Amino acid sequence: MGPSFDPAELTAAAEPDRFGGYLAELPKPHMHHGHGPVKSVRETEYEGHRIVVTTTYEVTVDGKPLNAQLAVEDDGTLSCHGLPNYQFTSALDTIRALIANYPGQFEGGA
Repeated sequence: MGPSFDPAELTAAAEPDRFGGYLAELPKPHMHHGHGPVKSVRETEYEGHRIVVTTTYEVTVDGKPLNAQLAVEDDGTLSCHGLPNYQFTSALDTIRALIANYPGQFEGGA
């Protein structure tokens, strides 16, 4: 049986000020600039065959390398370490979301 939660505690934890304070204290995602391409490996078995698909992303923003830690899921969607609660259908949309959510990491522009 899973953990039990007190409804009053959950309600209190969800209050915007309290929850916002909790989120503010979490470690900030680390954008690894200049660490080379990121590989995502997917593996499966199909009708007795071993299939391995390696997808490599080499991302630059304003000419600077960005290790965005992109991963391709089996259904083809992308996830990103810096935005763990999001799923994307495009690598470009993923990088756009990183820029929108972490503008301070991308100051200076093109």
